[in-house]
Amino acid sequence: MKKNKYLIVLAGMIMQLSIGSIYAYSKWIEPLSKELNWDAHDTKTGFSLAICFLGLTAAFMGKFIQKIGPTKAGLLAAIFLSLGLLGSALAVSIDSIYLFYLTFGVLQGIGLGFGYVVPVYTVVKWFPDRPGFASGIIIMSFALGSLLASFLISPLYISMGLSGAFATLGIGYGICMLLSALYLANPINVSTAQHTLTDLTPKEIITDKRFMALWLLLFLNVCGGIAIISKAAILGQEVVGMSAAQATMFVAVIGLFNGIGRLFWSSISDKIGCWTTFMIFMGVNVVCFALIPSFSSNQTSFQILTYIIIAGYGAGFATMPSFVKSIFGTENYGQVLGYTLTAWSAAAFVGPLLLGLSTEITIFYLFSILLIVALVVGFWLKGLLTIAS
Repeated sequence: MKKNKYLIVLAGMIMQLSIGSIYAYSKWIEPLSKELNWDAHDTKTGFSLAICFLGLTAAFMGKFIQKIGPTKAGLLAAIFLSLGLLGSALAVSIDSIYLFYLTFGVLQGIGLGFGYVVPVYTVVKWFPDRPGFASGIIIMSFALGSLLASFLISPLYISMGLSGAFATLGIGYGICMLLSALYLANPINVSTAQHTLTDLTPKEIITDKRFMALWLLLFLNVCGGIAIISKAAILGQEVVGMSAAQATMFVAVIGLFNGIGRLFWSSISDKIGCWTTFMIFMGVNVVCFALIPSFSSNQTSFQILTYIIIAGYGAGFATMPSFVKSIFGTENYGQVLGYTLTAWSAAAFVGPLLLGLSTEITIFYLFSILLIVALVVGFWLKGLLTIAS
């Protein structure tokens, strides 16, 4: 059956919307604490594990995904994510945080990894002339998935309880991802065999200084943003005194700006280049992180600065695929991108850990410093690219 490339985009967006629910994780923290007395710090481990296994799956399953094709890989994404959420329903029903780590963290994380890379790998191939826009619109959907989930979690919890909420989402997202996977396909002129001829070895990838620089750029850019996302609802209530309803809206709008930033900056990268785009949004976020402690008492200013930061945070994910492709080529970009996403896994632990080092909002100065380091790395990468050319 001949595929329509715009329906391919739609299928990819549906899959990303489904897995993007992980970014609404902060909405689970209060119910888990209220119903099961689980400590907020302990429950964050489930989120960190999910992002960790997302990155590990992307890195080590990249070649496998390209071999079996987007439909089969998408089906694996649906199966693992559904099992993870259904297992989470069981974990909370028997009050087992370790089973929660295994199901919500590990199993769902594997599903997230398959579900994240399959649409990106696939859709970019259909738009070779606009890789930034193609990856941006797909990865934007991941962020918007958190907006959707932020409005679903509380009503489901109120009406069905924790176990029912997890089970309902597991079934619902599983069906959506299944339908998406059945339509996803590579363009006819793209052969999966071509990838086996030019595959880089893991050693060749991780010892390449250009890869090291890309990895550090993503890691340093993610740390601060993912720290905010992991505790967004709590930050809103504890730092600037939001009500529960305001905190819900805060999480939702964070998801919106995460998505807008991905589409906006990735589209810009097609015009001004990936390196310049990275340097601009990281520079903007240096300033925003540094200003947050001074404006933490003003709810409006705090929210505006946070939304700008999250837009830049999302921009890193949306711009990175075309950045990798421009450096390593079409044949190798999927494989290298998978290894680059392990930076996301590492930052999922480091970012929230750094945020937990202090109860003072001045900890945001640290994230500003990390982004200054990222700017230095960016200039190092620029030098490497100049030498290579």
